[in-house]
Amino acid sequence: MPRSSAAVGMRPHDYFLKRRIDRAKELMQRADVSLIDIALAVGFQTQAHFTTVFKRFTGETPYRWRSAHLLQAFPLPRADGRP
Repeated sequence: MPRSSAAVGMRPHDYFLKRRIDRAKELMQRADVSLIDIALAVGFQTQAHFTTVFKRFTGETPYRWRSAHLLQAFPLPRADGRP
């Protein structure tokens, strides 16, 4: 049974948008999938709308969020050769 907006602390529309953004974050951890493909896969009609909603929920654009998270998963090698 679906929860009421009081139970999840947000309006139903925002709840579903957040779920779509959470799924997008999962997909964005793969470097081989483009942002537009992710936007379409999670139900946005345009990358621009996806970017607007993503930034509202995360405070960052999808590109910046993905870049930061991919660097955490796969850090660049250091100049001195150490990890």
